[in-house]
Parts: sequence; C-alpha cells; structure tokens
Amino acid sequence: MSKEKSKIFDPRNRQILYAFWDSLPKIKFVKDAENIYYAHAARQLILKALGEGLKEEIDGDEKIRRALNAQEIFQRINVYREEERSIEGIDWKNFDVSLHSLYFHIQKMEEIGLIKTVSILREGRHNVSYYGRVAQVLIFRIDYEEYEKIKNAFDAMAKLGHLNEPKFQPEKILEFYDKYISIGQNHSKQLFELLSNYELALDKAEVDPGDILNFIELLFTVNPEYIKLIEEIKQYLNLGL
Repeated sequence: MSKEKSKIFDPRNRQILYAFWDSLPKIKFVKDAENIYYAHAARQLILKALGEGLKEEIDGDEKIRRALNAQEIFQRINVYREEERSIEGIDWKNFDVSLHSLYFHIQKMEEIGLIKTVSILREGRHNVSYYGRVAQVLIFRIDYEEYEKIKNAFDAMAKLGHLNEPKFQPEKILEFYDKYISIGQNHSKQLFELLSNYELALDKAEVDPGDILNFIELLFTVNPEYIKLIEEIKQYLNLGL
C-alpha cells in the first residue's frame, strides 16, 4: 500500500480493527451452524477472507488487519476466483456472488454467531461496518457430538456381545470407550499446542489460522494410539478382522 493511500487510515480511530484479533478466543467449537454455513460457498469464503485479512502499512509498520468491510471481503473473494485458489468445497466454474448478495450472507453468518461487527466507522459521509471472526479458529465438528455417536456404538456392542457370549464383559467395552475418549482429547490438546507455536508468525502472515490447523491435523490423520486401541479391541472380541 502506498504512503499516500495509508494516510486515509487514522490508527487512533481504526486501532480496534487490529487489536480485536488478539482478544479473540484461539479456538471455538461451533454448534448447530454447520448446515447454514455450508448452504452457500460464499459463506466459507467470507470466513476465509476474515481469517487471512489484509496486509497494511501504518506509520511504516506492516500489520495484518482481520476486520474487513463488505467491499473488502468482496474484493478478496474476487482475488481467490481470479487465482482459481484451491479451496475445499469451492467450484469456481459454478460460483457466483454479487456484492448485494454478499451482504445477505454476512448477515446470516452474524445471526448464527460465526462473525461479528467489530466496529462501525465514519468514513466520509458514510458509516462503514467492519466484520471479524468470533474466534481465530472455528471448528464445526464438535468433539462431544462425535463422542456421543461413538458412545452409542460402544454401548450397543456391549449389549450385543453379552447376549452372544455370556462370558463377555460389557464393562470391558466401556473401558475401551474411555481410552478412546482420552486419546481424542489428548489429540485435540496437541493440535492446539502446535498451533500456538505459530502464533507470532500468524500475526505477520496473510494466511488463515484455520488452514494451518487443518494442515497440522492432516499430519495426525493416522494416530498410532488409535491403531493400537483398535487392535486391542479386535483381539478382545476375537473378530479376526
């Protein structure tokens, strides 16, 4: 950004657009919003634009601003489209959104608590709303919901196994479930700890923290502890799989 352009920005008035990011929760698990979020690809791109932010130079200091107005979000989305950026779930050939419809998607995302209005600033003769995430990383597949499904599966197997084999111990299966939960919780803790290692770099890099978490999670796709537990369960049940 040129020095002439940067004079438009008054750091005293716009400081909240930079400071709010550091005050956000690092991670937030989102419940009952996944269907609305994935209902239109524009909503994924809005969240991505707010995660990457815009690089600006203020008084000779380069900063990333992650509170954007609707016009800036729209411009970022167009950049992604021109670059044909590879983003999961986005088909650029069939994607289309206008600035007018973008306002609708922003409103929907505010309603379900994925983004918020960070500030409304007076610019010229207009009041301009700036939007930001409600957390640095948003996770939609909540651990306890997944664990509840797994719990139902373990409970069902415990009941079935006891009826099929009288010597079978249902409580043993529930012990396996407890181990499964423990491994999963430790897995999440490790992910967040690794993400925190990049915290300072994220303040300077024009990247989405959620993408970094996804990359780290990819490295954990095959978890040796899970494999060991599954083998232990198979041997106990004598499944021969």
